[in-house]
Amino acid sequence: MRLASVTAAAMLAACAATPPDAPAPASSAAVAIPLRNAGFESAPRAGDRCPEGWSCTMHADPDSFRFGLDGSAAAEGARSLCIERVTHEPWAVASQSVPAEALRGRRLRFSIAVKGERITGPGAGPWVLVNGSAGMLLHEERLASRGSTWERQAIEFTVPAQAIGLELGATLQGPGRVCIDDARLEPT
Repeated sequence: MRLASVTAAAMLAACAATPPDAPAPASSAAVAIPLRNAGFESAPRAGDRCPEGWSCTMHADPDSFRFGLDGSAAAEGARSLCIERVTHEPWAVASQSVPAEALRGRRLRFSIAVKGERITGPGAGPWVLVNGSAGMLLHEERLASRGSTWERQAIEFTVPAQAIGLELGATLQGPGRVCIDDARLEPT
């Protein structure tokens, strides 16, 4: 009987300590995974072609695409990152790396605002690459559109158990110009 009284007293004390209208703690599964400079508000470091936290690469010729911040029409914030083809190379990517160990087995959504101009090739949109050990490619996915107004595009994927790192960003395939903004990595 004494144990039941102690248990009942502990339960009453717990109820009194937590107000009935207190919000429940947020689930860690619903919290967005932070990306560096997701809105492209920080400028490139001296000598870099891409904004801080991002890597800008292209096929073969390092001068085949131009990367630059544009403050004239951002989707969110003050500016967006624009990629424009200036020679005949087929693709360019702006991306950032995210460690994958803590994300293994989780279903994620990577999304980014995209706006194209004069795109006549395959298109532009979000890009996801999942790497395993020793450079093994575990998953690659991209979306490509030719839309000329801001549109949020998303890729959903499950992080494999053997994933080491994620590469997330946007690609331009073919001629034209694409602007990207407001990158997000969220659990689904």
